[in-house]
Amino acid sequence: MFRISLLLILATLITACQTTKTDRIEDPYGAFAVGHNFTPLRDADFTKEMERNIPNPDKAILFIYNHGTDNGGHGQKCYPASIPSYARAIVRQHDNTVIFYLCSRQVSGKTPGESRYFKRSVEIELLLERFKRHGVTAERTFLLGHSGGASTTLIAAADIPDSFNGFIVSAPGYGFAYTGKSKESDRLAPYYEIWKSTIEQATEKSGLVYAFEGDTIAPPEDLDFMKNMKNITLLVQKPEDCGISDFHGYPWSRCFREKETPKIWQYIQQRISAAQQ
Repeated sequence: MFRISLLLILATLITACQTTKTDRIEDPYGAFAVGHNFTPLRDADFTKEMERNIPNPDKAILFIYNHGTDNGGHGQKCYPASIPSYARAIVRQHDNTVIFYLCSRQVSGKTPGESRYFKRSVEIELLLERFKRHGVTAERTFLLGHSGGASTTLIAAADIPDSFNGFIVSAPGYGFAYTGKSKESDRLAPYYEIWKSTIEQATEKSGLVYAFEGDTIAPPEDLDFMKNMKNITLLVQKPEDCGISDFHGYPWSRCFREKETPKIWQYIQQRISAAQQ
């Protein structure tokens, strides 16, 4: 189960990443995170908020963040704590960086057969077209994701590689519900194979994929096939004792933020430089 509730539990551990108290709104389309600010919005307000939060689109570095969730995205809310702390650190530390946290209801389904990460991939493509019209280029756009949102991002890397420059994901899940049996689950195995075969087609875009030993929600073993993908850097880590008891939430830990944020930022800069040559 891709548990957004996990992130809310972790909120008390990452108060340094939540400097702004935000109002909750019904049926949010997304939220902009810029510096220490966090602005949830409805789709009707998207254009106005995009212009306000990205006044210099030709200089902006844009991150689209895809969450993990209990329910395929249905009824998702936008909370600052739902964004991994390394990503929030980047927008606090670097000017002209902005996160758009996509938390609409476009991905939904009550059963494994009804949930489709592919729906979110289509939505991401349409969203990136809106940013492109505003002046944000693909070479300065990156996709982020965790758990089910990481799975979504990897599908997008296969479907729309020309729409962004690279991706950083953590603990991608293979299925649509947590069973505790990994891909050996008879019920979910067919969906794992569909997901796996789609990602194996994502060979055109460079990306970082983090997995964590002891993560029972997204076992690193489910990602073994990525070891043969030259465009993906698969980073299987053993989490340190850093106040996180559920290793699926390790990207919200101080240890991950302090060690990995500089490496992730370096990857981003290298990708932008390569695209400009």
